[in-house]
Amino acid sequence: GFPYVDDPANEPLFAEAERSGILLTSTHIADPNGPFGNRTQWCADPVEFWREITAFHNVLRKFPGLRVVAAHAGWLICQDAQIDYLRYLLETFPNLNIDLAATFQYYYMINHDNLRDFMMEYADRILFGTDISNLNSGEETKRRAAAYSRCFRILETDEMVEGGFFGSNPIKGLKLPEEILEKIYYKNAVRIYPGLRESMEALGYNPGQDEN
Repeated sequence: GFPYVDDPANEPLFAEAERSGILLTSTHIADPNGPFGNRTQWCADPVEFWREITAFHNVLRKFPGLRVVAAHAGWLICQDAQIDYLRYLLETFPNLNIDLAATFQYYYMINHDNLRDFMMEYADRILFGTDISNLNSGEETKRRAAAYSRCFRILETDEMVEGGFFGSNPIKGLKLPEEILEKIYYKNAVRIYPGLRESMEALGYNPGQDEN
C-alpha cells in the first residue's frame, strides 16, 4: 500500500513548511473508523486506523511548528475515545486546527454531551466544512442547499436532524452559542487563512476583528 505520512521521504516538505510558516490545509490523515459493531466502509480495521493516526502524531511531534488544518477533524470524531485523543492532539500541538468536512453524519455514534463539550472547549481551533465544492446543476444545488441546512441545524439547534451533509441517521443538534458558531463558521478561517480577510472585504463582507 501507500507509505504513511511520517515516511522519511516527506520530511523535507514538512521541514520547509515549518520553516517558512506555510499553512498545510485540508490535510487528510486517515479514513473514518466507527465503534465496534458499527465500523465504516472506509476503514473497517481499527489497527490500520490507529497506524495512520500514529504516523500523523509522529509528524506533529517531529515538526511542532507545522501549521495544519486537518481535514475531517483528522477522522478522530467517530468514537468518544477518538475525541479524547483529538483533545490530546489539540492541547499538545497549538498549531493544529481541524475542519468538520464530512463529519456530521457520524455524530450519532458519539455521546451528545461529549461532542458538544469538545466543540465548546476547542472552538478556537475548529472550522466549518462540507467536503463539496463544485455544483454542476440546479438540481444538485438544491440538494446541497438542503444538506447545508442540516449541518447548520445540527450546530445551531437542539432538534433531531435527519442526517448531516451526507448520510441519513438522526442526529440531535448541539445548540452551540452564537459566539462559538461565529468562530467555527468564519472567524477562525479569517484568522488562519492568509488573504481571506481581504478577499471577504473586497466582496463587501465585514469579517470583524480577530479575537485570538
